[in-house]
Amino acid sequence: MESSNDWRMAGMEVPLLSTDSIDWIQLSVPSNYTPNTSLHHPLAKDFSSSCAVGNPPSYYIWKTFQSQSNMLEILELCGHREISGVGLRLIFPDALFPFAFICKDDSKFASGNHIVLYALTISGVAYLIRLRKKFEYATSSLVPTDEILEYNTQLDPHHRPITSAFATKGYLVIGRSDGSIGCFQLGKLDPSAPGFVSELRDDAGFGLLWGLLSRNPTVAAVQDLVISEVQQGQLLFALHSDGVFRVWDLASHSKIFSHAMTVPTSTGAFVRLWVGEANNDTGMIPLAMLHKQNLDVNVETIYIYILRCNAGDRVPLSLEPSFKKISLSEAGPIDVKLTSNKVWILKEEGLMMQDLLYNDMREGSAHYYALQETFVADLLFQSPEHSADDLLWLAYSAFSSSKEEIAPFVSSVFLHRLLSPGVHSNAVLKQTLGDYNKHFTYSEFGSFTVDGLKNEILSLFEHQGDYGSPVNILQWWKFFCTRYVNNWSKINAACGLLIDTFTGAIGLVRKSTISLCRGLEDVERIVYGFYEEQNKIGLGSGNELDQKILLFELLQCVRKVSQQLGKASSAIFYESLLRTPNKSTEEIVHRFVKILETGYSSSIASMQISELGADTAWEKELSNHRNLRKFSADIFLSLQAICNKANSWDKVLDVVESYLKFLVPHKVVTNFNSEAIFHINGAAIVHTTSQIAKVMFESSLDVLMLLSYMTSISGQIYLSYDDISRVKLGLIPMIQEIVTEWHIIHFLGTTPSESRAIEDFSSQLSSLQIDSNADKRLWNGRLGKCEFPLAFILLWGMRSPSGALGNHSFERLPSPSSLISLSQEFTSWIIWGTTGEESSIFFVHSIGLALILLRHGQYKAAEYLLTLVDAYSHEEKVFESLQAVDGKLSTLFHLLGCCLVAQTQHGLHGPLKDRKVGEAVCFFFRAASVEGSSKSLQSLPREAGWMRIDFSGFPSTATWKLQYYQWVMQLFEQYNMSEAACQFALAALEQVDEAFGTMHSSSKEYFGESVTSVKGRFWANIFKFTLDLNNYHDAYCAIISNPDEDSKHICLRRFIIVLYERGAVKMLCDGQLPLIGLVDKVEQELVWKAERSDLSTKPNPFKLLYAFEMHRHNWRRAASYIYLHSVRLRAGAAVKDHQIKSLTLQERLNGLSAAINALQLVHPAYAWIDAPAEDTSIDKEKFPRKKPRMIMQEQSPNDVLPQRLQSYLDVEKLENEFVLTSAEYLLSLVNVKWTFAGSGKPSSDLIDLLVESSSYDMAFTVILRFWKGSGLKSELERVFVTMALKCCSNRSVPPLHGKDRRMHGLLLNSSEEEVVHDSFDSATTVQESTGSNHWETLEIYLDKYRAFHPRLPLTVATTLLSADPQVELPLWLVRIFKDNKNEGSFGMTGNESSPASLFRLYVDYGRYAEATNLLVEYVESLSSVRPADVIRRKRPCAVWFPYTTVERLWCLLDESIRLGHRTDQCEKLKKLLHGVLLNHLNILKVDSDDIRSSSS
Repeated sequence: MESSNDWRMAGMEVPLLSTDSIDWIQLSVPSNYTPNTSLHHPLAKDFSSSCAVGNPPSYYIWKTFQSQSNMLEILELCGHREISGVGLRLIFPDALFPFAFICKDDSKFASGNHIVLYALTISGVAYLIRLRKKFEYATSSLVPTDEILEYNTQLDPHHRPITSAFATKGYLVIGRSDGSIGCFQLGKLDPSAPGFVSELRDDAGFGLLWGLLSRNPTVAAVQDLVISEVQQGQLLFALHSDGVFRVWDLASHSKIFSHAMTVPTSTGAFVRLWVGEANNDTGMIPLAMLHKQNLDVNVETIYIYILRCNAGDRVPLSLEPSFKKISLSEAGPIDVKLTSNKVWILKEEGLMMQDLLYNDMREGSAHYYALQETFVADLLFQSPEHSADDLLWLAYSAFSSSKEEIAPFVSSVFLHRLLSPGVHSNAVLKQTLGDYNKHFTYSEFGSFTVDGLKNEILSLFEHQGDYGSPVNILQWWKFFCTRYVNNWSKINAACGLLIDTFTGAIGLVRKSTISLCRGLEDVERIVYGFYEEQNKIGLGSGNELDQKILLFELLQCVRKVSQQLGKASSAIFYESLLRTPNKSTEEIVHRFVKILETGYSSSIASMQISELGADTAWEKELSNHRNLRKFSADIFLSLQAICNKANSWDKVLDVVESYLKFLVPHKVVTNFNSEAIFHINGAAIVHTTSQIAKVMFESSLDVLMLLSYMTSISGQIYLSYDDISRVKLGLIPMIQEIVTEWHIIHFLGTTPSESRAIEDFSSQLSSLQIDSNADKRLWNGRLGKCEFPLAFILLWGMRSPSGALGNHSFERLPSPSSLISLSQEFTSWIIWGTTGEESSIFFVHSIGLALILLRHGQYKAAEYLLTLVDAYSHEEKVFESLQAVDGKLSTLFHLLGCCLVAQTQHGLHGPLKDRKVGEAVCFFFRAASVEGSSKSLQSLPREAGWMRIDFSGFPSTATWKLQYYQWVMQLFEQYNMSEAACQFALAALEQVDEAFGTMHSSSKEYFGESVTSVKGRFWANIFKFTLDLNNYHDAYCAIISNPDEDSKHICLRRFIIVLYERGAVKMLCDGQLPLIGLVDKVEQELVWKAERSDLSTKPNPFKLLYAFEMHRHNWRRAASYIYLHSVRLRAGAAVKDHQIKSLTLQERLNGLSAAINALQLVHPAYAWIDAPAEDTSIDKEKFPRKKPRMIMQEQSPNDVLPQRLQSYLDVEKLENEFVLTSAEYLLSLVNVKWTFAGSGKPSSDLIDLLVESSSYDMAFTVILRFWKGSGLKSELERVFVTMALKCCSNRSVPPLHGKDRRMHGLLLNSSEEEVVHDSFDSATTVQESTGSNHWETLEIYLDKYRAFHPRLPLTVATTLLSADPQVELPLWLVRIFKDNKNEGSFGMTGNESSPASLFRLYVDYGRYAEATNLLVEYVESLSSVRPADVIRRKRPCAVWFPYTTVERLWCLLDESIRLGHRTDQCEKLKKLLHGVLLNHLNILKVDSDDIRSSSS
């Protein structure tokens, strides 16, 4: 608020509680009366009040709202226990009068209840509700009727509207517009009892005629009512609209005082009345009355009066004249509270406090408290003094080398401030996001963590056209923050005051928050201009008055520097500290000093032109130049004047040093020894501390800028070299330390805590030391929320058993001055620790803070805190200090490593996680390298849990490092960081020899291991880590480097198993690894794996063994392993279903083919393998899952065996098995079951099944493979008979099993990822079913296989004619007969399938026409031979015909004619046959004659 010379700032508002986090229980209040008042009645308004009940007290706060006038909110606060988190909302059937009262329930019905609520509707219905303790209403939605007392105070039709109301325990009084006052003993008497209702009137005699007689026309409307206890009696104070002030005794219902209040020389009226606590010793009762001027002037004034009790006088009360008046300008008060010595006035601009003990207002007794609205606007650059534009241009100057950082840096500043405690409000942010059409439910919004809120806010940038432009981003943030501040002012509007007269605590009740007021620190008073506080600064020797003047003028210079840079400079510096060590703060200071010297650079000016436009940029540049010239001149003259007054800069620097010591956080002697439960006052302490830290940080930074600027212009102000050295080497490091201290405090007070990771709950919650499950849930629910900063966690480190911090009780709300004391103790503990326990060296206690943060899962905060200390440890002075205090530096490094490791488990991925792990590795190595680190790490408290290491009993550094590296290795192993763990395993390995060399016998017994065992264990760990990283070559190197044979073999087995699982086992077979000395072991492990692996294992272990042996040219072993795989497949195929069995058979074929190929590479004399034992086919489940640790040595792997054993398998036997397996496979494809017996020649049933399933190629292959001689011919005839029968359409053919399938060759197609190599049958096979029917198939196979048996065509023809004598033999079959005659002979000569054979078939089956035509054809061909063939024809026995069959044909034709069967046809055939035979006989006669003549 704007303060005059009469009002001085006394403190600030600090947030205490946000109702966003309250779970509201909503209950409806039943009523017997019909509501008749609008919810938007003019009397409805925002109203709040409070009271304290019990000892220790519970503070009950209730509120009504103009927007929902029928709802009453009730909230309970306790200074001595945790916030309940539950509130009560009562929904009344009618609009409420802006009044309520709560008191303790002392009635006999109070069982199970705690407090009583008095409420009144505008229509006049009064309620007395007994509320349950802690609002335990379960799932009920209505207030039980037996807990409500309802009474209508306006039953009389003559009753005028209610204008005011008040209540106390057992009484409810109402004032009406006609001046009457009704008194109801509600809660004291039954409504039907006599005396329950009474009216307070001037004429007591007429009072009995309630409602019947006329009212006193001279009494004006009741303006306000207050009940106060005075000398153990209840007095009612009434103010009427005509200014008449009356006091009534409620016990006797009599008026004991009346006075007409007037204000000389002023028009208007008194409208409000407040009564303070009566001082029983002095008999004074303070009164405050609000006087409102008429409409023309519209000025409100509060007049303070004293009503004095005159005990024993006839007139017991007397009013003293007003001795104070407080002008309130136009806006009236929101609330006023009066105590025995103070008056508190709440206005929109601020909270005013007037001390009633001073009669003269100019005696320094008038103060005001800045409200949170000012703080929020100031923090979000909405106040006139805080220009957001300065933030942008200062950021440009600070990050001139990295322009791309400007936009995210600006957003980071706004986000950090927007989500800081006291500024952030869920309701406000939800409303603001809703203004941008981003809507959420309350439950959704309440579930957001800090990171979630940041993402939602930043996502609004997606709707911006030019996100990358810093100016556009700044403008967006300005508009967003303007909306946010406006919404904050509306949603968190002040409703009333909260006061505890016992402690002097004063607070504000807002719509959505509750807060307290704090006082000012001594430095704050100086900063805000109260220079009499300089008396508290020890200015050293010399004239104290002169030194005060010097300090005053120095602070004026500090203020000038601050104004020149703007308030945004502190925001940039603070944000740069948060980015440590990414951005050097010294560089930021240097750039700011450059701005103070020369202004913004030309690059900034050109950037302003491009961003703002030429005209705007030019005007801004001119303004900056004017301000710079003015500042340079003023600061130069001021510094010169200070130097002249002091006569030397040395005295000035003495004053500066004294002031800097005053800025250092005070050390407060406080002893704390245990923890107590968390209470609501902790929020006030934390927020007070953060507000003070902000002011101290900015003040210290301003001093730092002034000192840096002075050294920069040292030549102009005549600073000597000694003075410059003192500033640079003494004062600036001192102020940097102070700045960092307050930065740490502010960081802890404003940085939201980190939500607990799910996987950490079980292991970390035990360290919280919270008693109940409800407390645990409450704690975990707050972690990660904006309103729960890190400082709340640190409060756990400074609790006492009695619940007191220092000498302050937490049973009640603290006063403004107590909050300052509590904050000082908290600040002292953060920086310096507890007196007598911690060192006073700067930053040492940060290790203790980090331990607390780590214990509660705040890894990022702990890392930042320790990183900040580490950055300062690079300075020699701090580094030595940390080393000097029990080796704290090693503890710092160790904890930093733990922080980084823990962070990697909370959603970090990719390069960021790798960077964290790399930094952790560095810090752990640095921790081990610090001298005395073992003792320091041993001192870690036991509650640190997994961070504690037991290093006791180790005599040497190497021994300690060995154990420390092992511990770190296990830590990284726990979080699956194999690469980092491997580094520490290697580091530990380097210490083994030295550690055991310097170790005496007792220490060696402590380890319980030999050097070889220890090395073997570390090499085994290295093997594991490298294997986890898929570094197979490094893992194998670890195996061969392992000196422990047992460990080596275990690792080798694990190596092979992992290679199997990851599909990388081929590297064992392709020569990538040098298996020198381990070949037998590797083979043994592969065999062990193969014997105990399932048939479906991929890659198949037997195939890997095959490849392993083939690569080493062990052909026979390769064949043995792959054949064993085939045998196991055969054993397991019996239980497979159809589809799986087919795939299994295909795998067997591949294995057999591979075995054959391998043996073909061996000399024929050695091309055999041992037949597997009978138990080879035993199911793998009978084998143990794990191999015994010690295995008997197997036989020599030498591939060349001297002689065959009795049971062997050569290539021929393997080929036979291949053929039969192929047959089984083909049958399985058509779902025909046949199983290979394993030895001997198959039965003819297999041939029948193959032919039946049309697998002709395979049938013929099996026949040719296993049958010879007559047996071969017999099987061929059987096959072709069956094939011929399939061609006869009039014969029923047995159905086939499944579909006809085509074979593309004897060898099968390979299965997936398998290759079938060379086969014993390389001949090209005939494709099955190349024709479109059985005739074509018969033609193809008959043509191919008749060479094996010449009689096959005859067999086919005979079968066809037997099946159907009238069948038309196919032309190709007839042609086979005709083409099968003997060369050099004529007629129908030939082999078994000759034309004569066909002729006989025709004759035998009555095909006379075909027989006659065939005979005619050959006879005529004999007579028509070429002249060259005539000579050969004439040779003896050159011509032959089946004359017997011809004769038989002749007889059959005669028989048919005789019987009358086809007589005409037979006669024609006989005639044709006769002519042909006659011609043939003539030729034979001629040929015979020629032969005789030639012989003669």
